[in-house]
Amino acid sequence: MTSHRHKIAATSIDCIILIIGLILGMIFLHPAAISAAEPIKVTLLPFTVYSKSPAAFLQGTLYDNLARELNKEKNVQLTPKEKIMQLMADRKGDDATIVAMGKLTGAAYVVSGTLTELGERLNVDVKIYDVTAGKFLPPYSAQGKGPESISSIAAQLRGDILIKIAATQRIARISFQGNKKIESSALNQVLKSTQGSIYSESALADDIRAIYKLGYFDDVIADVTETADGRVITFVVKEKGLITDIQIKGNKKLDTKDIEAALTFKTRQALNREKITSSIEKIKTLYDNKGYYNAEITYTVEKEKEKDIRVIFSIKENDKTYIKKISFEGNQSYREKELKGLMKTEEQGFFHYFTDSGLLKKDDLKQDVNKLNAFYLNNGFINAHVGDPNISFDKKGIYIKIPITEGRRFKIGRVDITGDSLKTPRSELMGKLNIRKQDNFDRGAIIKDMDLLTQTCNDEGYAYADVSPLTKVNDKDLTVDVIYQIKKGNTVYFNRISLSGNTKTRDKVIRRNILIAEGDLYSSTNLKGSYSNLMRMRYFEEVDFQSEKGPNDTLADVNIRVKEKPTGMVSMGAGYSALDKAMAMASVSQENLFGRGQILNLKANVGSVSTYYDLSFTEPWLFDMPIWSKFDLWNSTRSYDTYNLNTKGFGSVFGYPLWERLMGYVSYTLAFTDVADVLSTASTYIQQQAGTSTTSSMGFTLSRDTTDDNFFPSTGSKNAATILQAGGLLGGTTSFTKYTFTSAWFFPLPLETVFDIRGRIGYLQANEGKPLPVYEMYYLGGISTLRGLRDIGPRDPVTGDLIGGSTMLCFNAELVFPLIKNAGMKGVAFFDTGNAWDGGYHLGDMRRTTGVGVRWYSPIGPLRIEWGYVLDRLPGEDPSRFEFTIGMNM
Repeated sequence: MTSHRHKIAATSIDCIILIIGLILGMIFLHPAAISAAEPIKVTLLPFTVYSKSPAAFLQGTLYDNLARELNKEKNVQLTPKEKIMQLMADRKGDDATIVAMGKLTGAAYVVSGTLTELGERLNVDVKIYDVTAGKFLPPYSAQGKGPESISSIAAQLRGDILIKIAATQRIARISFQGNKKIESSALNQVLKSTQGSIYSESALADDIRAIYKLGYFDDVIADVTETADGRVITFVVKEKGLITDIQIKGNKKLDTKDIEAALTFKTRQALNREKITSSIEKIKTLYDNKGYYNAEITYTVEKEKEKDIRVIFSIKENDKTYIKKISFEGNQSYREKELKGLMKTEEQGFFHYFTDSGLLKKDDLKQDVNKLNAFYLNNGFINAHVGDPNISFDKKGIYIKIPITEGRRFKIGRVDITGDSLKTPRSELMGKLNIRKQDNFDRGAIIKDMDLLTQTCNDEGYAYADVSPLTKVNDKDLTVDVIYQIKKGNTVYFNRISLSGNTKTRDKVIRRNILIAEGDLYSSTNLKGSYSNLMRMRYFEEVDFQSEKGPNDTLADVNIRVKEKPTGMVSMGAGYSALDKAMAMASVSQENLFGRGQILNLKANVGSVSTYYDLSFTEPWLFDMPIWSKFDLWNSTRSYDTYNLNTKGFGSVFGYPLWERLMGYVSYTLAFTDVADVLSTASTYIQQQAGTSTTSSMGFTLSRDTTDDNFFPSTGSKNAATILQAGGLLGGTTSFTKYTFTSAWFFPLPLETVFDIRGRIGYLQANEGKPLPVYEMYYLGGISTLRGLRDIGPRDPVTGDLIGGSTMLCFNAELVFPLIKNAGMKGVAFFDTGNAWDGGYHLGDMRRTTGVGVRWYSPIGPLRIEWGYVLDRLPGEDPSRFEFTIGMNM
């Protein structure tokens, strides 16, 4: 029994050094291990061939390939082919010849067999004669397809033959020593060598490397022992110490937890210096993003015990560095100011202590380069190139210079649409093309046109339409011709619409909010609308539409996957307004009751001058029809200067979609109102209404909402017109008609700024000679009407009590702009004007305020803080007023 050893030390990482070490170890350390095993003499005879193809070709090819494979094994010595051919002259390949050839060649084994061609299949049968034992070993076979498979057949037969004739070359067993933390099964998974396979020096070297690369060991040694059953391989490993402690020192500007989260290793892991290096790079990136580009990060490794390791990161943060100057080189058509306006990266500004201005973020700068490239390409510079920025540092700050090669500017030449025809007339499509509205070549406009034409095809049922823009550059006149080629393909219909992920929300609730149905003509517009509808439901964190080909080219399957979010909510909040003063608010709601899409809400507002309790139930699809309905029970009280108002009642609303986003609503309200605790000094008008009254009313509303967001809309409009009729045939003790119209329009501006203008007008008419209820009159003032003012409207000329008006007009103009982008905080500047009157509309008597505010959809709910300044202050009025509202989700 002999053995030899292969070893890798901790410093032997390089593969070349490893191979040299293996060779030297084999030659100098254990020369006996190489010479101890005598080679096995094998005689390989030509196989007998049964085929329609030329037998000599198949016989020779198989012999040469099989001989080449057996010669790869160092411990096998083949009888020379020339000698075999001489001895086999005039001999047949029968068993007697095989036995005789074993004696004549002095071989230990004789390998022979047959090759049979059956159609395209080749079958090779092998038999081996053991000369020493004087017997044939059990036969076996291999198959292939065609003569080209002979080489793979030979490779397969090599292992089978060696297992039969060279038992000592097989791997009898593989074991591991020294691995206390890493299980042997885990090490076995990275090995090429397996028990029962043929031993290979190269495979063993690969195995040693693979174990070492796991990173858990300082040393890996392979002991190979030859036994009667074969080779026994024992891998002896020396485990690395584990990291028991990670310390971070010197960090003041970054939280330790943030740095720890960036590390690519943890405690109880083996020391890996590559991971330490990558961790330093990640920490450096954290400091770079905070503006500390000169931060210095080093590490040391300390050993506590034989196996315990402490890694210490030492950080020297140095001063924060800001961008002092951004400049451009080669820009001739555009000024620096214009190019800087396109970039997210910016120079140090006045508010850099509160914002990210002046911080260099490499990812943002890369995106800025792409923006500048796109800007030039979209403005006719088809050969423009914006190069990599040159970044330099000094004690004062950072300097960025961006090289630009503009080239010549090209205008739009001929524009046309070719290819398949659509139902939409080509002249109408040409009129919608964005590229025709441009003077200069615009790549962005071409992309928009491709989307336009593709969507037109999709909406006509051609789901797999292809729109290709062909451009021809005319260097002489500096123009580019643009030809859109349409290949519409087959008409496609929706086949199967499947839903997944909705564990609570019922399928029908989702399906009634999508605009597509199985069997409908394919429409990408309806797909997009369906996505928007599902997101507006607020039941889902994620909505994903996947459209794929159905059973054939005329059908498309749609898979809708949703990720539900909690729809039950307990909310609390506080607020202050000119009208309601300080107040506390709380509500408990479930917006998807039992997965049916119903809403149940209990709300309470308690303040210094008012209380309000409301229980409501909303059914968006009454009787499984698209009838929106809501039912309310409420009880409220409010204190005024000269009286108290107590109201309780019941209300119901029914809505139905009339056209696109146009909704029609019908409502009924029955309210019991008590004007109580009226002071003797109160207005005669108020004293006359003391006591309980009953209001039975119906309302009719048309409403349309096309905005893109509920809290921060940037485009679209909200419009509503309402007529409320009380008394008459409806009964009750009051009788009046109330007309109200509201409108709000939102316009997106550059730099994520939005301008909006809102208007509302109201008119209240008395019926049947009955006085108008004081609680139905119009009053203005507060955070939703005239910010900075309160209690605006007609007053009793004798007592000065606020009695409200029968007409009202109010306008609000706002400019909403980003304040702190990363936090989602917006700033607002506003101008309000409006008033209420006893009758008519008096534009010369409109109160005016202006001011600023902050809006933030904070983690604790929507926040509004606004300060209004009165532009036309009257005697006794405060010059300004501060108001806020905030809600908190729990």
